Amino acid sequence: MKKKITPVLLAALLTVSLVGCSNSNNGNTSDPNDVSASNGSNSELSGKIDFNEEPYTIKVNYAVLGQEQPDLPKIEEKLNEITLKEINAKVDLEGVSLYNMANAYALKASSGEKVDLLMLMPGNQYLAPFANNKMIRPIDEELGNWGPALKETLGDLLGAGQFNGKQFAIPQKMDQKNTIGFNMNKSILDKYNIDINSIKSIADMDPIFAKIHEGEPEMSMIAPEVSSGNITNNLVYFDGFGNQYGGLMDDSGMKIINEYESEQWINAVKKVREWYQKGYISKDVSTSQDDGGALLLNGKVFATAASSVGFTGGLSKPIEQKTVALHQPVQTTTDSQLFLWTVASSSKRPDKAIQLLNLLNSSAELSTLLQFGIEGEHYELNADGTVDETKNANYNQNNWLMFGDYDKKPLSAAFVEASGLSPEDFKIKLKEWNDNTLKSPAYGFLFDPTPVRTEIAALDAVSEQYSKVIGNGSVDPDELIKKFNDSLYSAGLQKVIDEKQRQLDAWLAENGK
Repeated sequence: MKKKITPVLLAALLTVSLVGCSNSNNGNTSDPNDVSASNGSNSELSGKIDFNEEPYTIKVNYAVLGQEQPDLPKIEEKLNEITLKEINAKVDLEGVSLYNMANAYALKASSGEKVDLLMLMPGNQYLAPFANNKMIRPIDEELGNWGPALKETLGDLLGAGQFNGKQFAIPQKMDQKNTIGFNMNKSILDKYNIDINSIKSIADMDPIFAKIHEGEPEMSMIAPEVSSGNITNNLVYFDGFGNQYGGLMDDSGMKIINEYESEQWINAVKKVREWYQKGYISKDVSTSQDDGGALLLNGKVFATAASSVGFTGGLSKPIEQKTVALHQPVQTTTDSQLFLWTVASSSKRPDKAIQLLNLLNSSAELSTLLQFGIEGEHYELNADGTVDETKNANYNQNNWLMFGDYDKKPLSAAFVEASGLSPEDFKIKLKEWNDNTLKSPAYGFLFDPTPVRTEIAALDAVSEQYSKVIGNGSVDPDELIKKFNDSLYSAGLQKVIDEKQRQLDAWLAENGK
């Protein structure tokens, strides 16, 4: 589970003295030669690269969970063999701890350290402040000159990298869009002969929980997916553009509303309260530090209320899981901004930075190298084209899809095996899931929280007091929902809603929607 990036980090970022840089290099080079495409990986590139100049070293910073990567030099060596030949550049990879990422990037910017590519994660929290503080630069020209593969593979996903009408980032293409629903222990479903096709709504879990609870009284029926969350918020669809303080729901059109006053949320809260009173939910649910996902895997809970329900969402080991989606998957701007690649304002060669991203998105070899490592050392390639990762922990990207085009990478044998499908059928089912994903009507809109960040901090404090206990059923909602909403409005909720609406209306007008 990924830990939450707290508002404290963002506030720290904004208090650091930042320097904005102008860049005299417009990405054009003299006496260019046609690009070499000896392995076909960069054949889409229509520009020209100067192979007579000294190779440029592209400094790349990206987020990691903090573990050592002893084999990173080996990966760089293999990477540079290709990048020298394809774009006349070397690559220097430097992982930065996710939990100190904002501070580390801000310090690099304030010191004037030369960096070319910065990976922001989660990008929706950092794109606006990084752009506003001139830590990153627009890349429209470079994308036009050097990004044909990026435009081809990403298409309208590129809209998630725009801010104030300019392209500031390249979104990382993911394998699937998850949605809200339930992750459930398959062995328990089988034991009690439960057909998950009967589950169409939250209320449909009532007889299932009752049956299992009678036979498994020591097992909790449901928990939030992560300890920092709550059950209710993963049972109701809501697009809050990066937070829960005003957003769009299924029946709200393009009007920003308060989720916590909606009929859907209030009804879900009352159902969760009912489950709590029947003993289906642990009494310490709102204070426990245990993620529901971990409790599910060790057999202490039957199901989690999750936002990670997807085609591959139920294939985790050591137990098999089954998933039920409560809502058709909807691709939002926030979803596409989990990993954002940006060009630092300190970059001396933004053209080279985009050339590298373009190469990564056109080369299956590089996508696989950076995802899995070196064949025979970090993974084995099976006859069916799937990958078995070895126990060599000297290069590990946590299965994060940070580099290259997902569709060009081999499938994980573990996922395919757990699904019970052949690799080809797995791909077909995954495509069907993705084809069923809707685009949010506000896709491409990025909310800039800067004008209301004081109010958001105050709202965070209110939410910390009320959201978990109400959303997990620990308290009587009839008594606290009004207090919760009154406290939110006192902390500035209406101002945040109005600012979101103002920005959304401006975006709609600019885009002719």
